[in-house]
Amino acid sequence: MLELVNPPQYRHCIAMEWMRYNHRRCEYGSQIYIQNTMSRVLGTAHQLDVELLTWDLVKPQAVRTQAVKKKRRLLWR
Repeated sequence: MLELVNPPQYRHCIAMEWMRYNHRRCEYGSQIYIQNTMSRVLGTAHQLDVELLTWDLVKPQAVRTQAVKKKRRLLWR
């Protein structure tokens, strides 16, 4: 749908607003899909600033830690 918006400057503006709105809200698969189809959909409105915003679309996840069950001793030889 975005490829039908003219002129390209307005298409670029809409893409930038959408990227800012979805900052850290998407899943990993969505981010990859956006990066793969961005140049086809945006056409001449595809610029570096839009691409940079795609890098931070994935929502942050908590760091998973694993409990230490048994400590090991390192032997120095």
